[in-house]
Amino acid sequence: MQENHEIGFFKSLFDFNLTHFITMKVLRSIYAILVVVIILVGVFVITASFSGEGSVSSYKFLTLILTPFGVLFYIILARLWVEVLANLYRIGDNTQAMVDNVP
Repeated sequence: MQENHEIGFFKSLFDFNLTHFITMKVLRSIYAILVVVIILVGVFVITASFSGEGSVSSYKFLTLILTPFGVLFYIILARLWVEVLANLYRIGDNTQAMVDNVP
């Protein structure tokens, strides 16, 4: 496995021999997208709970308190998932380096 710094992203993307990988760049983007989506969902939940006039005020207060904890929980889960994928990639990279060095 070769690091994708040697050639560009799009050249790596269309490398049909699979000698150059884009995994780490894509993982960074996926994590950023996940964090933005999770935060937007949290903001939507909070604003939706305050937009209804017939809602009970205790529900609004509970939503205001619990939603940030839920957002934090899902950001932590997303980070753990991305780190697992990154570590699997690194394990493969290190294993390939060991195979290349065996006489």
